Amino acid sequence: MSALQDLRYAVRSLGKSPGFAAAAILILALGIGANTALFSLVDAVVLHPLPGVAHPEDLVDATGERFSYPAYLSIRDQTPGSFEGLAAWQQRSLSLSADGAAQPAHGAIVSGNYFDVLGVRPAIGRLLRPVDETSGAGVAVMSGALWRSRFGADPAIIGKSVQLNGVPITVVGVAPAGFRGTGFGISPDFWIPIGAWPQLSTGHFRGLSLLTRNWVWLEVFGRLRQGVGARGAQAGLDLAWHRDTADHPGDATEAAAPMLRPTLRRAAGFGRSGNPVGFLVLVVAAAGTTLAIACANLANLLLARAAGRHREMAVRQALGASRGRLIRQLLTESLLLAALGGAAGVVLAGWAIGALVRVPLPGDISLATFAPALDERVLAFSAALTAVTALTFGLLPALSASRRTANDGLKGAAATPSATRTRSVFLVAQVSLCLVLLVAAGLLGRSLQRALASDVGFQPRGITLASFQLGLQRYDAPRASAFLRDLRQQIAGETGVTAAAWMGLPPLSGGHWLETFKIEGSPSAPRQREVSVNVVGMDFFRALQIPMVAGRGFRDDIDLAGAPPVVVINEAMARKHWGSESPIGRRIGIAGGLHTIVGVCRDFRSESLRDEPIPQAYLDLAQHADQFGLDPLVLSVRGPTRRVAEELIRRGARRLDPAVAIFELASFDELLGGQLVAQRLGSGLLGLFGLLSLALAAVGIYAVVAYSVERRTREIGIRVALGARAADVKSLVLAQSAAPLAWGIALGLALGAAAARLLRGFLFGISAWDPLTFAAVAALLGLCALAAAWLPARRAARLDPATVLRAE
Repeated sequence: MSALQDLRYAVRSLGKSPGFAAAAILILALGIGANTALFSLVDAVVLHPLPGVAHPEDLVDATGERFSYPAYLSIRDQTPGSFEGLAAWQQRSLSLSADGAAQPAHGAIVSGNYFDVLGVRPAIGRLLRPVDETSGAGVAVMSGALWRSRFGADPAIIGKSVQLNGVPITVVGVAPAGFRGTGFGISPDFWIPIGAWPQLSTGHFRGLSLLTRNWVWLEVFGRLRQGVGARGAQAGLDLAWHRDTADHPGDATEAAAPMLRPTLRRAAGFGRSGNPVGFLVLVVAAAGTTLAIACANLANLLLARAAGRHREMAVRQALGASRGRLIRQLLTESLLLAALGGAAGVVLAGWAIGALVRVPLPGDISLATFAPALDERVLAFSAALTAVTALTFGLLPALSASRRTANDGLKGAAATPSATRTRSVFLVAQVSLCLVLLVAAGLLGRSLQRALASDVGFQPRGITLASFQLGLQRYDAPRASAFLRDLRQQIAGETGVTAAAWMGLPPLSGGHWLETFKIEGSPSAPRQREVSVNVVGMDFFRALQIPMVAGRGFRDDIDLAGAPPVVVINEAMARKHWGSESPIGRRIGIAGGLHTIVGVCRDFRSESLRDEPIPQAYLDLAQHADQFGLDPLVLSVRGPTRRVAEELIRRGARRLDPAVAIFELASFDELLGGQLVAQRLGSGLLGLFGLLSLALAAVGIYAVVAYSVERRTREIGIRVALGARAADVKSLVLAQSAAPLAWGIALGLALGAAAARLLRGFLFGISAWDPLTFAAVAALLGLCALAAAWLPARRAARLDPATVLRAE
């Protein structure tokens, strides 16, 4: 009953201060909403990365070298005492044709016991069985997401055939909703048994036998047998591995023994290049810091509000209310504020999740893959966070307001020095934490600016990219060569197109192909003769505006299929292997034959923005179409806008073959931006949190100074009556906020320097302790703080001493 009375009184009390209540609820909604949205991502990405899998904590990955299929079978059959099962898988790109329309798809080639080891149950139909692996039957399990989006959740899909890579495959089951396997950021559309892969394989894989022991391609994981720990399982795996390698001593590629690691770690992205988990933790820390600033701000506001209610508290004490009763009443008001702010925060979180899933993480990982949602775990977290937040910002003001005696309150005694010190401590905390966020946002923003302004050695602006994989459409080499030639010529002849060219690996896409080569007439030294190779078509250098510094590029009237093979190298390769001599006309043994160097191009960054140019060799696609025409290739089109270029590419591809799927369409700027996701997203989100915390800190400073002015009104009136000037009064008031501001900035700079060390992996072209960033952020915060303190200082300077003293 008393709790209900406290709640009714809290509603009436807050209703009398609607401005304060609205501001508090908004502050809490932003802080709790941001943290709820980010927790939903952490829950989906890190805490529960294997939805639909039974007891994922018992799964381990065999990390290190990948396995050949025969090696996997050998190890699996030798370790029944260590594992309940060992399963194998590998990701592959597919082309899906259904109802006459082709589209790209993601596939997982898996062992027949894959679903059994994971403990997964089907949504409909059945899952793969060991017999599917050995029979070579063309069957597959479809993902729940594709079943709903492409086939309308039609239960009649079971038993029907779809075309995968031009081969009819029968759908035998649908995986449960949310299940996406064990890879980080991977969401396969189909799971296909290893035995069926020879039917679907394309390009270089088409001629490979599953029994080839030197073809190491499979990832392996297992479920630990009950009673067998990770150490015992590792011992069993080591023994089986050494037996297998002893039986096949020629398999040098399988010489490194695998190590067991928890599957949950790999599935959550730990140790992955691009550090997506570290980036996510960084953003979560920023959101948590913003909420901490909000709590400090609200605590300060409640302290000031409680000081204005001292007579009310004194009357309640005089009427018999105990200190515990007063604390409970004040905490009820804080809980009410937090509950309203938490409810609004959940609404904001739902909107924020919808916006965040459209943003990629570093490493080209889409958050949509993890399907974060406001489920029961997230809502429970939000409720717990709301309660903790209410106690954080409400408990100390409640204790402070209830500490004064009824006699002091009725006499109107001034606030105790401890209350003033408490408000100063909260102010220091707000300023220092705000500075940390602004430093982090500033460093990432400066890093992004440096990266965008850096010279990559070519001109990415104005290029549209389209990815094709003709091998997935069951093309043979002659047909693929004709398609590639005809599509490029069609596009190049369109109005507004200045250049169109094929390439195997677009620069700055993160991929590379390293190969050893020999210089004709020079002793063989494989370790010193390694080069990054790319296969490109005619006009590649013109399309990317890469100048030739010597010789020429490829020409379609000379460098024909069957003509003496030629190669273009970059300056880095020329310097490393020929020094000041000209390499033009020299021949190198690469890609299975002798190639004549006909040109040297300018150096440019090929792998990442951080890497300096490395030795590069470019092979002519026209002369190697039989080798690479069935592999993934990218068409680059310079000239028209992206929308026009995309339409030209789609129309040209449909004209040549309507069944060919375009796997990806993007601008080169987007590809470049993929390397700067951390800087773009980090500077944006941390900047948003930093500005919010700056506003909160300014409000906190204003509240503290305004309260101080109100408490010292009589003193200020006397000073003015005795001849103090307006400037003297302003200096007096501003000086009171100067000390906590200075302490806050000093502490914030120290904390910012420590936090900057965590950002080093995301910075480009600047130091983690960039002095310009630290100075600019400190100056910005100082100016905002002085502006917030100036308003009550100006009001104090305008006080009329006669009015003040008459009121006293």
